[in-house]
Amino acid sequence: MTEEEFAEHVLRMNLDGYTVLPNVFTEEECDEAQAQLEQLTDADAPALECLFNKAQIFERIYQVPELLRYVRYFLGEDAILSGAYGSIRHPGAGSGGLHSDGAITGPNRRQSMPLADGDRRITSHVLGLNLIFCISEFTVANGATHVVPGSYKIPDIEVPQPPVHGLRPVEAARGSVLVFNINTWHGASAHTGEAPRYALLTPWRRCWLRSEYDLALMVKEDVLERAGEEGATIFGLSSRIPYLEGRQWDRSTGAPKAEWAHLHR
Repeated sequence: MTEEEFAEHVLRMNLDGYTVLPNVFTEEECDEAQAQLEQLTDADAPALECLFNKAQIFERIYQVPELLRYVRYFLGEDAILSGAYGSIRHPGAGSGGLHSDGAITGPNRRQSMPLADGDRRITSHVLGLNLIFCISEFTVANGATHVVPGSYKIPDIEVPQPPVHGLRPVEAARGSVLVFNINTWHGASAHTGEAPRYALLTPWRRCWLRSEYDLALMVKEDVLERAGEEGATIFGLSSRIPYLEGRQWDRSTGAPKAEWAHLHR
């Protein structure tokens, strides 16, 4: 991605609340990701969460430098991965309805909004981004994600009932990534096509915002090791709240210092 292209995607995010980054995964990587998703759904209880722990192809979601640069442009150098989900939408699946994210653990959580806010959400800054890796091509027929451009600027927490003016499907090539502000109204559209549609869903948050999972405790040791120096930041180890005194705690690793290792939990 050239500097001019990067700047264009930044502008699109600032104007519309979403953009599509092309050619993030190769065709071969999409093939492998699709095969692994299918394998994970063969069991009686599909396991499509925390995918980085389940196949090395899913570790690619945080290994593409240009993608990581884009995320950090909006969320800071210490932005953290908040989850990694698989999605397989089958023919006949209906529309998912419009919503914004952050209603369970994030800034749009009802219980966390005081009366003083007057049902008005934080729109001045980007608090989180959601990334949808298009493992299949996203089309109108197979249930491409719907968005309402510019809706991230609207402070009202309630999403209006349909029809919503400006709603549009985001068609995207296989291997591209749809990136959107968590405040952007969005949702899956109806799948009227003939083949399943595959995707990876990877939310990112500012390091001080509560995540969907405590990935620092969930990531496998070998996965963290392969993530290299970036791992402690990406999985939130360096953002963990200390459970020991400051003199005993190593903030860079989110764990007790060596001499206090016996207090590890």
